Amino acid sequence: MSDSMKRNLKVMGETQSNGGSFDKVRIMGECSVSGSIDAQSCKVMGECTVSGDLSSGYLRNMGEVTVGGRLAAEESRLMGETQVNGSCALKQSSIYGELTVAKDLSGEELKVHGMLNVAGNASLETLIMRGGIKVGGLLNCDQIDIILKINAENDVKEIGAGSVSIKKRRSFFSRAPITPFRADSIEGDHVSLEFTEAKVVRGVNVEIADGCTIERVEYSGSYKTSGKIKVGEVVHLDANKR
Repeated sequence: MSDSMKRNLKVMGETQSNGGSFDKVRIMGECSVSGSIDAQSCKVMGECTVSGDLSSGYLRNMGEVTVGGRLAAEESRLMGETQVNGSCALKQSSIYGELTVAKDLSGEELKVHGMLNVAGNASLETLIMRGGIKVGGLLNCDQIDIILKINAENDVKEIGAGSVSIKKRRSFFSRAPITPFRADSIEGDHVSLEFTEAKVVRGVNVEIADGCTIERVEYSGSYKTSGKIKVGEVVHLDANKR
C-alpha cells in the first residue's frame, strides 16, 4: 500500500482493532490490537496492547504500551511504561519512563533518564545514562557515559566498549549514599570508573576512582587510582599480546 493510501487509526475510548499498515496511529483510550502495526507515526496517551510486532518511524509513548513481538522505531520518546516481549530496535531514542525488553536491544543513540531493563544483550553505538539500567547479557557500545543517580539500580552482566565512563552525579546531594554500579566484567579501550563493583576490569587506559570495589584489574597502557577504593589484583598486560 502506498503512503498516500495508508489509513489512520485513532482511538479515544475502549476498543479492539486489527493490525495493518497506517500513516498515523493515535491512542488516547484503551486499545487491543490483534496482529502487527506498521506506521509512519504512533502516539499513545492511554493503553495499547499489540499482539504482534510494532514498527513505527516515530513512536511517542506517554501511557502504557505492550508489544507481543518485536518493537522497531527510527525515533522514539518513551515517557510511560513500554513492555516488549520480543527484541527491540531503536535507532534514536530517549527513555524517561521504563522500557523492558524480554530479548535483545539494538540501536544507535540511546538516552536514558528513567529505567532500562534488557533480559538479553544490548548493542548500541552510544549510551547516555542518567537513570537506571539492568542488562542480563552483554552491553556492547562504542561509547558509554553513565552518571549514577541516587537510589537507581544498575546491574549489567558484561560491558564491552570503546570508551566507558561511570561517574557519580555532582550535586547538592553528593554526600547522600549511592547504590554502586555492578558488573561481572568491564572491558574497553578507555575505562574510567567511580562507585563501581566489578569482578574484572580490563582495558588499555584504566582509571579507578572513589567508591570502587574491583577484584582484578588488567591494563596494557596506563593505570591511575584516586579516592577510597578497594582493588585486589592488578596486572599489567603486554599490549602486543592483548
